[in-house]
Amino acid sequence: MSETNILIFSLLGGIIPAFFWLWFWLKEDRLKPEPKLSLLSAFISGIMALFLALFFELIIYYLLADANIFHLKGFPEVLQNVFQNLSVKYNLSAWQNSFWQEVQDFFSNSPVSFIQDLNLKKGFLVIIVAPFIEELFKLLLVYNICLRRKVNDEPVDPAIYLLTAALGFAAIETTMFLVEPLNKGYLLDSFVAGNFRSIGPMLIHLVSSTLLGIFIGLAFYKSKIKKFFYLTFGFILAVFLHAIFNFFIILNDTTHQTVFFWVACFGTWFMIIVLLLAFSKVKKVTNLSDK
Repeated sequence: MSETNILIFSLLGGIIPAFFWLWFWLKEDRLKPEPKLSLLSAFISGIMALFLALFFELIIYYLLADANIFHLKGFPEVLQNVFQNLSVKYNLSAWQNSFWQEVQDFFSNSPVSFIQDLNLKKGFLVIIVAPFIEELFKLLLVYNICLRRKVNDEPVDPAIYLLTAALGFAAIETTMFLVEPLNKGYLLDSFVAGNFRSIGPMLIHLVSSTLLGIFIGLAFYKSKIKKFFYLTFGFILAVFLHAIFNFFIILNDTTHQTVFFWVACFGTWFMIIVLLLAFSKVKKVTNLSDK
């Protein structure tokens, strides 16, 4: 399969599920739909958030977990040399090896077998770093590109813009996920992987971001202090749900028992039902001064 076809099929596999979910949720905002250009801005902000998140996740992983990460295939030699020189200068590898060995020794005594087998560095990145960084950049970009503008004029709008950004984020993430199996010619594997990504990881981005948007919407007409409180609580909850989902995915990869994957997916579907109910509640939020 040519590189062009790989790119096209990967993009289709990532974007089609994202647009389906976007269409589904926009139906909830039929009475006063958002401008298409604003929705496009939110979608693009989600894509931008993905690349910023990947960059910062890589830097954090380099500093705290693996100083040799930039020697992986695909990074420019200049970049490899810069970070290699830094790691040698500050003796990062020795510090990291000592620290992670102590952590591994601590968990090796755990009575729970899967913890003994857990790749702690991967767990650190996927369960702790990634949820915080990804939710943070989705929020920062959507807030500055959409939520500070006049188009954000009703309580339901923050949820609409954040879920749109989340789908932009997830669409490109899924596209990147599909490139490898397509490049190897595994069309069936790509189809299955694409469905799994739309069932699980794509949905957790939708759930976490929409949940945060709902909390922002609930405080739409409240004081600045209450708005900050709602936003902070919603952000913490979004990061927590994202981390729990990733934890189950790590369990699935470690134990090779797909039950953990499906627990994560069905839990996410349950949250979507909760969000639909909460979405209806946000649409009823009114400004008391207008009454």
